[in-house]
This record gives sequence, structure tokens and C-alpha cells, in this order.
Amino acid sequence: MDTTKQKTNRWMVVLGTLFIQLSAGSFYAWAIFNNGFMLKTGGVVQMVNGAKKIVGGLPAASVSFTFTLGMLCLSLATLAGIPLAKKYGIKIVDTIAAIIYGLSILGLTMIGKGSSIWTLWLFGGVLIGAMNGVLYLTSLTNAIKWFPEKKGLISGICVACYGLGSFVFKYIDMWVAGGNGVINASNIGRVLLWWGILALVLAVVGSLLLKDAPEVVTAPSAAEAESENVNFSTSEMLHTSQAYMIFFCLMTACMFMGLLGAAVTNMAAAWTQSPKDVSIWAGSSAAAFFVAVVAIANTIGRFVMGWLSDITGRKPVFFITFIIQLLTLLALLMTKPGDMSMGMIYTVVMAMSFCFGGNITVFPTFVSDYFGLRDTSRNYSVIYQGFGIGAILVGFLMASGNPLNPGKVTLANGAVLTQNFPLLYKVLLVMVIISLVIFAVIKKPVKKA
Repeated sequence: MDTTKQKTNRWMVVLGTLFIQLSAGSFYAWAIFNNGFMLKTGGVVQMVNGAKKIVGGLPAASVSFTFTLGMLCLSLATLAGIPLAKKYGIKIVDTIAAIIYGLSILGLTMIGKGSSIWTLWLFGGVLIGAMNGVLYLTSLTNAIKWFPEKKGLISGICVACYGLGSFVFKYIDMWVAGGNGVINASNIGRVLLWWGILALVLAVVGSLLLKDAPEVVTAPSAAEAESENVNFSTSEMLHTSQAYMIFFCLMTACMFMGLLGAAVTNMAAAWTQSPKDVSIWAGSSAAAFFVAVVAIANTIGRFVMGWLSDITGRKPVFFITFIIQLLTLLALLMTKPGDMSMGMIYTVVMAMSFCFGGNITVFPTFVSDYFGLRDTSRNYSVIYQGFGIGAILVGFLMASGNPLNPGKVTLANGAVLTQNFPLLYKVLLVMVIISLVIFAVIKKPVKKA
């Protein structure tokens, strides 16, 4: 019997991991801060052509780009997190990451009139995103290693807690904001302060509960020995066309979370409200509820589609999720902005979130199916860079190619935005169609003799 496991309460490691996942997942509630940062940096609500708008301050597309930049840094940081944890120990690495993560959130309280967008991007995008990636992946993989006989259960519990982070913190943030829960110039500093303190405490306490999982070496089974010829190293994987096909499909899938995480409230406002109400409604408590919808549907999708993929296989699940995503895009493109019912926009957002949760759960197994189990962690960490690239692409598309100075976009109903949703929908539609074609033709690679 493994004496290391005897001396360590494995469930305390899981508890620490859950604290970390909850803290890291809070970043996905970013959309509720967009209007608050615009107002805090000098924006004011004015009547412009009969419509209430936030005039001045940082542009909406530039603020929401912070989240997409964070997603890029998150994915890049996963490449470094595992080697660092292996070299220095997970407790040390995650404690340092937790401290930087919490202090970076607190650093956002310095944002005010005259603040540069670069300051927001540094604290809210680069630092929070990178530390999020280190905390998320290192704690998750370590917890799974402690329970080799319960990998699915532990993975599901931890990933669900990560998904619920934005749901829990969204309500905490609104409670701290007071009143009707709307985050504005007068209360955003207080909300960020409490978010930073709670996230810091949760992540640090969680990190201190961690302990490196023992390396268990077992003799390969007959099936594993027989399958050795389908194990691809990362270098070998990158010499196959399948690697780039899967990368493209993952990037497409993750662009939906880039959209929802950065601007779900603005999207819902643009497609359900009259032009005069879009800007203000996007910062309301009613709009903020969409953040909770994203978190819940995302979590359910991870459980349901992960379970279904074990029954039907991976490709049938991808056909289901990508066809659903195709239908959501068609619904948005075929409905005039301002005319979509609340019931329909809830359906669209829930469907997108559900499918993203399912996709991000099934892709790791899909990669191991195609390139073997031996190097699956390294292989998937490379493919996973599609997550960050997809998110950053969303940011550029919504900002019409220039996050520093996004152009204004006039929707069909006359609403003027700095977020180019129609362009993003059209590009995503094409990418989803290409992905469906890829899933129809892709086959497992064959190792060269």
C-alpha cells in the first residue's frame, strides 16, 4: 500500500483544489464589470439622439477585450504551470500564483479617471489570466492524480466548481454593490476590493492544503502495450494534419466562451432592448443575471456531454454541440437587434454555454483517442492554445480589428455600439461550418513505420 496516501488525507487536497477552482472561476463574471469600468474612467450617462449612452471613459470593446486577453494568457500559462509545479512543488507554485492573482484583482481598484487601457489590460488581462491558468490546471491535474481509481468523479467535481465560480461571485459582487446590484463608478472600487480579498483568501488557503500527488508507476496492461504504436509524442503529433484540424475546432468552440465571458450582458442588451436602452440595460441587474445563466449551463454541459461521449463516442457529441451552435448563430443573425424576446435570448445563451461546457470537457479525451494516452497531457496543452487564440480573436473581431480604438457599429435597429457583434457572428458561422466538415472527414492518424 502507498504510504504517502496513508499519511495524506486525499480529500483535504480535493478541498483545497475546490477552493482554488472557485476562486479562479470568479474571473468568468467579468462581463458585469464592463459598464462600471467605463463609468469609473470618466464615462457619464447622457441622452444622445433620444437614447441613454455612456459617453467618455474607456470604450466598451476595449474593456471587454480585457477578458479575451486574460483567456490568451490563461492558455499560455498552462504550458509553464505543470513544469513549475513539478520542479518546485505544487504548494509553493500555487501559493505564489494565488497571491499574485488576488493582488492583481486588488490592483484593479486603482483604475480611475485618466487611467490607461494598458493598466486595465495588465492587471485584468495579463496577470489575472496567467495566474488563473496556473491555478486551474496545476491543482486540477494534481487532484486527479491523487485518485487514479476515481478520475472521472474528481475531475467532474473540480471542473464543476470552476464553472460555478462566476455564478457564486456574481451574486457576491452584486450584494456588495448594494441597491439593485448594479455596478457603477461609486461602488466598483468596493466590489473589486471584496472580490480581491475573497479570491485571495480562497486561493491561498486552498494552495496551503495541497500536497504533491505521488508518482505511481504501474506495469502496462496488454491492451496498453498493444496500443503503444498509436502513442504520439508532441513532436510527432505536430507532424499530422489531424492536430491542426482539432486545434481549429477547439479554437472555434472556445470563441463562444470568449463572446459570453467578455460581453454576454452587452449582447443580450443589443438583441432585446430598444436602441435608447441598450447601453444602460447592459449594466443592469437583469443583464447581470445572464452571467449566472452562463455558469449554470456551462457546468451542466460538462457533466451531460462528458457522460454522453462515453456512450456515443466523441464525434457524435461534437456534431450535436456544433449544430446547436450553428442554430444559435442563425437565430442571432436572422433576428433584428432589439426584436429578440427574452425567452429566446436566454435559450441562445444557455445553448451556447451548454455546448461550450460539453466541448471543453470532451476535447481532452478526443485528443487522447487520436494521439494516445502516453503524452496526452503535453499534447493537449499544445492543442489547448486554441482556447486563448480563439478568445483573442473574439476580442479583435468585436473591436473591428482595433481594441485600442474600436470603431462604432450601427445595428439594423439604429443602435450604435463599439462591439461588432454582427461581424463576429458571421465569422463564427463560417468557422462552425468548417468544423462540422472537419468532424465529418477526420480520421485517426497512423504512425509512420
